Amino acid sequence: MKAAAGMRRVALVSPLGGCGRTTLAAHLASLLAERGHGVLVIDLSAQNALALHLGLLESQADAPLGVPARGWRDSVSEEAWWGEAALESSQGVRLLPHGAWKSACSVSDDPPDGWLSQQLDQLDLPGPGVMLLDTPALPAALALQAARCADLVLLLLDASARSLHWPQPVQALGETLPPGTQWGVLVTGVDARSASRMAALKTLREQWQQRLLPYPLHRDESVQLAQERGVCVHQHAPHSQAAHDFQGIADWVERQLGLQRKTRESA
Repeated sequence: MKAAAGMRRVALVSPLGGCGRTTLAAHLASLLAERGHGVLVIDLSAQNALALHLGLLESQADAPLGVPARGWRDSVSEEAWWGEAALESSQGVRLLPHGAWKSACSVSDDPPDGWLSQQLDQLDLPGPGVMLLDTPALPAALALQAARCADLVLLLLDASARSLHWPQPVQALGETLPPGTQWGVLVTGVDARSASRMAALKTLREQWQQRLLPYPLHRDESVQLAQERGVCVHQHAPHSQAAHDFQGIADWVERQLGLQRKTRESA
């Protein structure tokens, strides 16, 4: 089985933990699905947390906090088709969870070059759309492979001093991407009440210039409150700052990929 023609891959990567890759993956998936695009989101991180944001929880004894106990890691171990582990949200988002942490312990995290792209090619997807890849922190092998098989790479850096030392390594990563791969830098954790974060944002804008997305992602308690309810922030608090930010990022992704927005009725 081959991936459907026109399925575009978007990799969310970062050299830093806690920058919001999983939160962004869930919100982009939900927003793009609501805009009529077919969406498959794949959790490549052993934290297995993406289902929490999408409300796809289970009540099994071996599923801590309700996250899915089985995922694509189990399929790899059993030499089975990844699609057997797929879940679907009420918004029409298809999710391939990572699977419980115990699954990660039994499978190598250092697959051969090109392995991930080969696995994704085998997914039977129902028409054109977007495949979102939520990754572990760089330089994990799966994160590098996700970036190198994507049409669009979003690199996340938070508005803090720790993000100011990455221009050279990130530029080096960009040079290893296949010709034609688009990539941009998204600043997260922006807080107008914090002088240090605003200073970091200013420096990041100077460092990345045209590579920087025009929509930074602000700190907003509404995101956490939405997660506790198993929904995304634009569904819980549509007029919040974070909801506005995620909508803008989704707009940018649509433009970069040349996606034509459509309603569910016309999909």
